[in-house]
Amino acid sequence: MNWVDMIARAVSWRSLDLEVSWREIEWQLGVQLPSDYKLFCECFGAGQFSGYLEVYSSSGGTDCKILQKLRRFHNLIEQHPVTRKVFEPHGLFTPDIGGLIPWGMSVTATEYYWLARPDAGSQGWPLLIREESGDWQRSEIPMTEFIFRMLTDESFADFGIADLVAEPFYESAT
Repeated sequence: MNWVDMIARAVSWRSLDLEVSWREIEWQLGVQLPSDYKLFCECFGAGQFSGYLEVYSSSGGTDCKILQKLRRFHNLIEQHPVTRKVFEPHGLFTPDIGGLIPWGMSVTATEYYWLARPDAGSQGWPLLIREESGDWQRSEIPMTEFIFRMLTDESFADFGIADLVAEPFYESAT
């Protein structure tokens, strides 16, 4: 059983089996996304976990909220160069140098990113988490394991909500 299946079981979810145009999405992004993220999108589509975490997912086809968020962030930096500091010291992702790729946000304004490097396969990208205070924390586990632990593991104290939500759930926006 993979992490996506474990998340689905934890929130009593049946896969949507969405068709997503990964080739087109990854071409636009300029890098391949982690395989667990792709499985996640195909299973869950767009939505939110336990009223807390939104993963920048896909509703199928060429839709991908990661692309939308990156474009918005790049436009913001272009219009207001001082906002570049928000993404320091890592920088916002570009295909030639890598950088931060956003994959989610919590209702408490905690932001979740991959630190993508063009010279490393996407399966090994570390997660970077930034709370509203602006401090960065790093995690070396896959995104889907992180979500599973966030929802179910009370010992995942820095990031978890298991002690706040007795039975995790998923609300689809798809």
